[in-house]
Amino acid sequence: MSNVAALSLYTGAILLGALAGGALPLFASVRRSDLLLSFSAGVMLGAAFFHMLPEAVEQGGAPVVPFVVLGFLVLYLAERFVLVHVCAEPGPNRRLSTAGAPLPHHEGEHDHDHGGHEHADGTGCDVHTLGLAAWLGMSAHTLVDGFALGAASVTPELGLLVFLAILAHKVPNAFSLSAILLSEGYSRGRAVAMNAAFALMVPVGAGLYVLLREAAHVDRFTAIALAASAGTFLHLALSDILPDLHRRGESRWRLSAALVAGVALMAVLTLLRHDH
Repeated sequence: MSNVAALSLYTGAILLGALAGGALPLFASVRRSDLLLSFSAGVMLGAAFFHMLPEAVEQGGAPVVPFVVLGFLVLYLAERFVLVHVCAEPGPNRRLSTAGAPLPHHEGEHDHDHGGHEHADGTGCDVHTLGLAAWLGMSAHTLVDGFALGAASVTPELGLLVFLAILAHKVPNAFSLSAILLSEGYSRGRAVAMNAAFALMVPVGAGLYVLLREAAHVDRFTAIALAASAGTFLHLALSDILPDLHRRGESRWRLSAALVAGVALMAVLTLLRHDH
């Protein structure tokens, strides 16, 4: 299978997975899975350290390593100054419980909202549940994921592993977005349309990588892109997903086990690359 065909297959699968994940809170009374999010964070960490960064160094040598920091900082600064950070997906708001029950609130947690009401999960950032802000922030992340997938797909085995890492994160991410939109009073039709646009950012990001690669004519462009993409994966796992999970009520042992399982899976899958 050619790189273009594989990339098309991966982006199509992620698109369908994101649409399916986004449909769950719209048409069924289900809750997001913190275990799946923790597992996806482990997968992204493992993909960055065991696959993307080693491949970047193999292709471009040690000079590409600083681009990991660049990728991390670009996404951090974009969230800090341009995008609204979507903390506590699907949002620290009692209305986001699509099953009708409030999210867990723990003793000792205090509210920080303007109206004096307690946040259901104690994160104190209800402003970030605004539907449009959530859509913009999460779509930007998805665009970055698509770019990373495009860079990784230059190597077939690495492309498969990065695809798995993005898919594991994108399904619960889409679920979170739909839950946020519903909580903000968006109609089902509008929420479906916005979720579809969000999911389409994966193929758009992959296409952006292909266009830049053809236009840049920079030595080691793919290696640099992989290193920077590894930095964005580290940011998503360490600055977005895991801090959110620390604030929630799921068993810390179960979440830790899911995280370690995700990292371990990516470690075991290094054998896939070494066998080729």
